Amino acid sequence: MSVLTTKFQPLKSNLLASFTNGVRPDQKLYVQEIKVQQAWANGLCELGILNSKELTLIQDALKQACLLMEADKFDWREEDEDIHMNLERFVNERTQGLGKKMHAGRSRNDLIATTLKLHVSDSASEIMALISNLIHAMTELAEKNLDVIIPGMTHLQNGQPVRFSHALLGHAWAFKRDLKKFEVVSANALSTMPLGSAALSGTTLAINLKQIATTLGFKATAFNSYDAVGERDSVIDFLQAAAHFGTHLSRLAEDIIYWSSAPVGLVELSPNWSTGSSIMPNKRNPDIAELARAKASLWIGDASGVLTLMKGLATSYASDLHESKIPYLRVVQDVKLALTIFAPFVAELSVKKARAQALLNQGHILATEMANHLTDQGVPFREAYGMVAGLVELAESKSLQVHELPLRDIQTLTQGIKADFLSTLSFESTVEKRKYAGGTALAEVKQQIAHLKSPTI
Repeated sequence: MSVLTTKFQPLKSNLLASFTNGVRPDQKLYVQEIKVQQAWANGLCELGILNSKELTLIQDALKQACLLMEADKFDWREEDEDIHMNLERFVNERTQGLGKKMHAGRSRNDLIATTLKLHVSDSASEIMALISNLIHAMTELAEKNLDVIIPGMTHLQNGQPVRFSHALLGHAWAFKRDLKKFEVVSANALSTMPLGSAALSGTTLAINLKQIATTLGFKATAFNSYDAVGERDSVIDFLQAAAHFGTHLSRLAEDIIYWSSAPVGLVELSPNWSTGSSIMPNKRNPDIAELARAKASLWIGDASGVLTLMKGLATSYASDLHESKIPYLRVVQDVKLALTIFAPFVAELSVKKARAQALLNQGHILATEMANHLTDQGVPFREAYGMVAGLVELAESKSLQVHELPLRDIQTLTQGIKADFLSTLSFESTVEKRKYAGGTALAEVKQQIAHLKSPTI
């Protein structure tokens, strides 16, 4: 039965209930909700509102509820409006009415605010572990392909040679930054505990809030009850971190889609993590990458949506806040699933070394190295740039790559490039010259892998 009484006719009452109840999203909060209920019951017992026998009965009932919810066998009732009243009704049924004592000194306003903060902290920590798994998969793939050199790009145009591992690990470093963001989200969610703020003005009970906060993992109790029941900063922080992570995941997805496309053919998707066509038996589609790219757009939208929801609310609690749970919980589920599937998806990519070699001979990607060599000979870089640009035009007129031009043709435009330089010019030697911090030389890439494998964030 609803905690609220109404004079409406049954039809109107049913419409109201269907529009206002939050049972379905609340079901995903049961672990944290029951922890909060248990901690509050302990506090009520210390005050003498519950005796030790009553406390034991309530705690046993809450444990039973948790087991039933975990097994998906709990009797959720929409007429009970939310998880709080479902639990109160369940405890009443199991303890001959002791659930009626559980709500003393608190409100559903401070209860849901506390439950959500715990859920945000737990979810952020779980996502950190999943991001670490993805980074591990990427470092493993990088180590298997340290000798593979590919055209590095800007504007999706071939620019300079880089190691495939270097390009791949660029994404891993973005995910490393995401780890830090979620670490901050998890910690900040536990900075202050809303419980004890009651509806808006604070509890009237001399309950030991500091002890409850410590039990639940919070650093402090709320400083202002009016603010505590109405803020959802931790939810917004999580959604913004998820949106930022989504942009990084989407960019990795886009690179994989590009690398695995038929015109490029640099990587091959595992049949375990790709899909076929309903009509074309030859297809192997990167659906995982495409869906991750799409979901990232939705995560960005959800972060913006909750911010927009919050901006117009007066201070303290309003039912609008209920709607912030729905996109938040959806994003939690989607991010976890995306990460769970993306780690093996990346781990089982196959890099085609022969194709990588063929791709190097497109776009004159040793041109910058030739300009750098002229600069080493004392030619001002801008002049060297112009000389090599002329060589590129000459090479294109002969359907050659610039480094394939005969020495006599090169020396019609510059005397600074000699046979000894051309004899040592290669894709491998070019990447190995990038041996300074953050470069694509082998030693630097190995150092990146070592850093990425370290447990520190």
